[in-house]
Amino acid sequence: MKKNFFVFKILLYTFIFLGIFNSSHGKILEFNQDAKNISNYFSGLISFNDSDYVVSEKFLRKLSNFEDGNKNYPRKYIQSLINLQKFNEVEKYSKKLEKKNQSNFESNLFLGLYEFKEKNYDKALIYFKKLKLNYEHRYVFEILDITLNGWIEISKSKNLKSIDFLNFKNTAFNNIEIIQKTFAHCYIDSKNTEREFMSLLNNKNFNFSRYDFFISNYYFNKKDNEKALKLINLSKEKYPTNLLITQFKNTLIGKEKNLNNFNCKNAEDVLAETFYIIANALSSSENYRLSNFYVNLSKFLNPDFLSYNILLAENLLALKKYENAKKTYKNLFKVGTFYKWYSAKRIAMIMEEKKETNSINFLSTIYSSIDPGDYQIYDYANFLRNKEKYKDSIKLYSEILKKINKDHELYPEILERRGMAYERSDNWDLAEKDLLKSLEIKPKDAYVMNYLAYSWIEKNKNIDKSLKMLKEANDIERNSGYITDSLGWALFKSKKFLESKKYLEIAIMLMPKDPVISDHYADCLWMNDFKIQARYYWNSVLKSDDADIELKNKVKDKILFGLKNI
Repeated sequence: MKKNFFVFKILLYTFIFLGIFNSSHGKILEFNQDAKNISNYFSGLISFNDSDYVVSEKFLRKLSNFEDGNKNYPRKYIQSLINLQKFNEVEKYSKKLEKKNQSNFESNLFLGLYEFKEKNYDKALIYFKKLKLNYEHRYVFEILDITLNGWIEISKSKNLKSIDFLNFKNTAFNNIEIIQKTFAHCYIDSKNTEREFMSLLNNKNFNFSRYDFFISNYYFNKKDNEKALKLINLSKEKYPTNLLITQFKNTLIGKEKNLNNFNCKNAEDVLAETFYIIANALSSSENYRLSNFYVNLSKFLNPDFLSYNILLAENLLALKKYENAKKTYKNLFKVGTFYKWYSAKRIAMIMEEKKETNSINFLSTIYSSIDPGDYQIYDYANFLRNKEKYKDSIKLYSEILKKINKDHELYPEILERRGMAYERSDNWDLAEKDLLKSLEIKPKDAYVMNYLAYSWIEKNKNIDKSLKMLKEANDIERNSGYITDSLGWALFKSKKFLESKKYLEIAIMLMPKDPVISDHYADCLWMNDFKIQARYYWNSVLKSDDADIELKNKVKDKILFGLKNI
């Protein structure tokens, strides 16, 4: 079926191609290309749009001189090569375009970066000046224009005055300006470098954990491990799960080698970080394909900063390119323990998404190969609980609780999760005890309140208390479908059918595909004499892949006989 659809898309694109014109190309393409070239072109284009860069490059590579009269082709080809990190081929092809006077944004950008890496700053500047002729993304260009030209001047002159070239007119880029100017002080070995780094660290409007790492790394490169470790320990308290910080601490205490090499005395390292910032911003706005392009340019500029692969892998995951994402995550295993565990979790998630049956064995093998800390044990316990390995998860939750104090941020969460595991393994007394303890520590945790109150309702216990608790939880988290459903269901159990309907209507709007909420709403509709609508929602439960057999069997009876014994 997939193959047939792919052929259909090629044919469709071909018909479009043979139409009047393609506006994205800027001119009518010449019709002297044979059918094979046309097929290769559109196969490559479709594969590129699907982020299958291996396939797109394979097809596009077959086309000789296809760039003549087709501005789109060389851009897609270069992007494919960059996303495959075939940088030598990018250089060759970009120079071919230059000789034919057919350069584009991508080719000029790459050749400029290539010359910059070679310290040929005047040549690099020529290419960077050409970018304004054919850019497409205005905000990206604004950042690049000032950054690239600024760092040419800084690299050539290496004086304090050159830093003024990094003045961004757009106030939206203030953070980027601060970061770059701080790195520039380091690059030129300014006496103000340490002060600038501390100013960056203490900037309340700029609270990014990533830069705690860079400042600590600055001391590390200066052979001042004491200052580096002191700073990273403070950062670890603020960001206990941050990969860069946690892994770097292992480097500083001599447990693992540093494989995220960054030095602000290397201008290309600084540019790499700027490209990463651009890539990260594009990813945050769900422009994953363009983000991939810039993060791979980061890797071109600084191939020794291996954690750039995290963003690349996350983008591929968002694009549902699961096999490529898995491969990229696996490449992160060598960065260190914490990257290995994080990546393994993501791979296990992909395996779950693809309905693969060996995710437990995979993650168990990885877990046994590392020396897990509290957070890694917690992660693994959650995974086992989600896989209905309740006894195993309870054992791990209990292990952590013996190691940490009550003021630890994980303590109430572990009680909550262990309580859930106890409830699922039919040990309600211990479950209730853990959930109540969790609420003692975090009394306004809406989700714990919801779980406890809903459990009471299902057991026909403490209905009035549950109702009060759920109203409070709903006030705290008004956009939670689960909590709104629980409140509506508590009102239903209290035979307040009309009031129940008000909340269950909101819940079904928030989570229209949840089978349990659909069942509750149908029950409520029936009791409010909307029997046709009730059967509609019961039928939706039967069609749901997420509904278990027990629920579907109950619903079948309701469809036939309606509600009884209410």
